[in-house]
Amino acid sequence: MDFTVLKYFQAVARNGNMTKTARELYITQPNLSKRIAQLEEEIGVPLFEHRKGKIVLNDYGRMFLSSVDIAFAELKAGMENVQRTYTLNQNILSLGSNILHYLAIRLPRFSEAHPEIGIRQLDFTTLELVQNLLDRNINYALSNEMIEDERIDFQLIDSNPYVFVMHKNHPLAECGKLSMGQLKEATFICDTFRFQLSQLYQACRVYDFVPKVGYEVQSNELMYNLLNDNRGVAIIPIVMACEMLNLHPDSDIRICTITDDIAPAIIGIGRLKNQADTQAGQYFIEFIKEGLVREKEVIKKFGYGYLIGETNENI
Repeated sequence: MDFTVLKYFQAVARNGNMTKTARELYITQPNLSKRIAQLEEEIGVPLFEHRKGKIVLNDYGRMFLSSVDIAFAELKAGMENVQRTYTLNQNILSLGSNILHYLAIRLPRFSEAHPEIGIRQLDFTTLELVQNLLDRNINYALSNEMIEDERIDFQLIDSNPYVFVMHKNHPLAECGKLSMGQLKEATFICDTFRFQLSQLYQACRVYDFVPKVGYEVQSNELMYNLLNDNRGVAIIPIVMACEMLNLHPDSDIRICTITDDIAPAIIGIGRLKNQADTQAGQYFIEFIKEGLVREKEVIKKFGYGYLIGETNENI
């Protein structure tokens, strides 16, 4: 039994007419009839009935057609998976992230170190990350939310406590430590990709107040400018706050730790289970982990190593 005759069988079943199907397949009608008869002989069961000039499937034919359709669908899916995997393994990394700009600001340095590796970088929601991993459209997913799917291996690689960041002229800037309840009158600058509005509202609900949100941003630089202009208070991971100070040594912003029990910001890497790492993938994971080590050094430089379980540098 070959694939061609099965394709002929599908076409005849779909059209219900030998002559029309023969024209569609660019073969003669007698040849088509012969091939269908050979198929029925090979199976040992009649598959069609002739009714008033039409040829229609009988019960056995419908049963066989269902199996043929499933078999061709499985073959098509198998071919697509192999082709997609082959493409992804040709020294090209397809990367997804639900942390806006996270990869965009890091990948240029990776490309400098590994110019031989091509990159596709895409921003997704967490649900989109999962689906694109399962569809094999991306090799790796960087996520600030846990990915819990039995088909995906998710490795938590870092966590950072949140801190308050504000201008030095803010009345509470010199406190060092603050609770959310002390900021009932504050205007908040919310980074919607790192501390979502739902998290802010939940943290304020403990102290029975609704936060005043003055700004919702998705840009580190805009966040910094608003803070440095004394437009409000932000809740961001300590690493982000220290990076701001590192980039702007003469900055007027100050950091206050949070006394409330707020779950830390996390980052992890997801990939399909049983997916073998390519050399390009190994280089990428090493690069991300090395970057996290450098970020810890920045945190220690500004005296906040204790927040991440590290010893501070002498400053």
